Amino acid sequence: MKSVFVKVFLDNNVVPFIVNGDESLDFGDYVVIQTKYGKDLGKVMSKPSDVMNVENSIISKATEEEINNFKKNRIKDLKEENNIKSILSKHNPEAHFVSCYFLLNNARLIVNFFSDKRIDFREAVKDLASVYKTRIEMRQISNREAFKLKGGIGICGMETCCSRFNHLKQHITASMVREQGLTESNAKTIGPCGKLVCCLAYEAHCYICGKNIIFDNSSQEVIYG
Repeated sequence: MKSVFVKVFLDNNVVPFIVNGDESLDFGDYVVIQTKYGKDLGKVMSKPSDVMNVENSIISKATEEEINNFKKNRIKDLKEENNIKSILSKHNPEAHFVSCYFLLNNARLIVNFFSDKRIDFREAVKDLASVYKTRIEMRQISNREAFKLKGGIGICGMETCCSRFNHLKQHITASMVREQGLTESNAKTIGPCGKLVCCLAYEAHCYICGKNIIFDNSSQEVIYG
């Protein structure tokens, strides 16, 4: 069996999926996948390779009609942002709207927001359901997750890693800053999301390994000890 990495547009993650035996997929193909909220489209981001501990399976290769509906929904997301934001603000002014997402065939409307406290959004859901005639899913997300969805430019001048591919699940801590010879007050350790930059976790292993490396000047050799 083979697997491919698929971009899940719903949460902007890149996840491995098993390829059905009768499907011929290539980089850039759209596929129908099962998300936790229902069926939606994803985009193949790699060539097929051998399966390695993959749980999710691709349902099918997307048809032209499904691709067209998906693209119309992305236009609809942008068109309805202001209206959805207005409804959310009316009922829950402490909730900060991030984005909205219509699933394939408009089976569900997902509203992403962040807040410092728990939100009772029952009235907002009723109002949204009456307008859009579909199931409503409210997702309270963190600042880091919000930035992952919206994207932006990092301090390196490139598009942020979190919005391009999955950032590590490892918790990013202040000890990583100290381990790499930086200070917590250094502006370069803070990303545009206001949190410690993801690349601290990417490079942490290199610094830990480096502690066990000794360079012998006499022999010009690297000794692992």
